[in-house]
Amino acid sequence: MGEGQRKEERDSIGGGTGRSGAALQALSSEELARRSSAGCQASFGELVRRFGPRLLQFLRRRTNSLHDAEDLVQDTFVKAYTNIGQYHDSWRFSTWLFTIATRLANSHYRSSHRKPGIGYATADGTEVPDIVAQWENRQNLWALAGSMSKGQYQSLWLRYAEGMSIREIAKVMGKSQVNVRVLLYRARTNMAGKLQDARAEGEPTGGKQKRVKETLSCVKVEGA
Repeated sequence: MGEGQRKEERDSIGGGTGRSGAALQALSSEELARRSSAGCQASFGELVRRFGPRLLQFLRRRTNSLHDAEDLVQDTFVKAYTNIGQYHDSWRFSTWLFTIATRLANSHYRSSHRKPGIGYATADGTEVPDIVAQWENRQNLWALAGSMSKGQYQSLWLRYAEGMSIREIAKVMGKSQVNVRVLLYRARTNMAGKLQDARAEGEPTGGKQKRVKETLSCVKVEGA
């Protein structure tokens, strides 16, 4: 998609400010999607405001390129706007939107013959797992997670930054629920080791042993 076309689409879908803004912010994403499907551009503008930064962080990790991530975010919203009538609230809107973003990112790298990078991302203040809650600096946490495999990082992000269920993650990633559970288990175990190493630096031996027990006690198989 060319830059001129992106700008034209952005202008058409990014509206929705004004006195109705506060009322729109109080609506669920699913209700905003229903209103968007009925032709309310302001509602879609609120969805762009709500999900834009989260999509950018997610896609920046996959692309290792801010420019590519920004383009893919715009393409994601354009595709969502064009196909909003196909959205069904049997799925959360975030699941539907992140599925679009993931497919576009996969298509982008197939066409460019490039591999997704091991980029950098930060949490946006949403809920994190028990093992993560013990780590005070979330930015450092996601930097640690950035060295994981693409699948492990993506499953962690969708579960704990986006709050998706196992079923929703499976849909976004195109995997079975069993496969997602395995990915999350491995990711949590991997993160436990990374946190263990990071927190043990500079601690006395007794403190290291205590931290290891605390960290590993948080590692468990994910539930639905």
